[in-house]
Amino acid sequence: MRPRSLARRRPSAALVVSFLALFVSLGGAGWAALRIPPRSVGSAQLQNFSVGNTKLKPNSVGAAKIVAGAVGARQVNSDQVQLRVSGPCTEGAIQSIAQTGNVTCTQVLANEYGTSTSNTPVGTSSTVIADKQLAGGPVGSTYLVFGNVQWTVSGNPSGVQSADLQCTLSGSSNTHGEAIAELDPQRTMQAGTIPLVAPATITGSHGDVVITCAFTAAPAAQPPTVTVNATINALQTAANTDS
Repeated sequence: MRPRSLARRRPSAALVVSFLALFVSLGGAGWAALRIPPRSVGSAQLQNFSVGNTKLKPNSVGAAKIVAGAVGARQVNSDQVQLRVSGPCTEGAIQSIAQTGNVTCTQVLANEYGTSTSNTPVGTSSTVIADKQLAGGPVGSTYLVFGNVQWTVSGNPSGVQSADLQCTLSGSSNTHGEAIAELDPQRTMQAGTIPLVAPATITGSHGDVVITCAFTAAPAAQPPTVTVNATINALQTAANTDS
């Protein structure tokens, strides 16, 4: 058959149908995507794992899009996110917190405070011998306070003379101590110690504990000289609490 005769032949119906089917199969998917009604694709139409990271717009998934409790310890990278602290220290204080939330505890020393004075003269009216400020707290900090008064009474009496020395340790409560010195022409000096112990609760930012002393002499004429060395030591006894 000559080429001229082939060009004049019309395509058969079967050939035309085949070309139409090929066209629809190639372009039908794009046409269908343009013709899908709004909101017609839902969860039921999406295959599992069909939406990947590349299909999500940056910042398109926020807190409002995540179901409460959906993200937990298994879903986060513990190398980047600190998990919730697992619990407090029953003794001591927290030294470190692991990425898993486990705590490492360490022992801590209680707060200690102290002060001392020397060669402080005492009068017949109340005299402040030592004073120490202690730290407080919102619910109060408790301390055990130790006071120590080393006293010396000296004079040149013409006869028997006594000196009654009384000291008080004051905080949230008071404790008292007393010593009596007896002098005569052969014994012109006497010394001793008055120990004082009292609990104290300091509320607010701070509070003071104070030692005061005073003495009375008999006979009162030409009273002896009274001097003291005093120390205050306070040891915090309140335990740390977790809020």
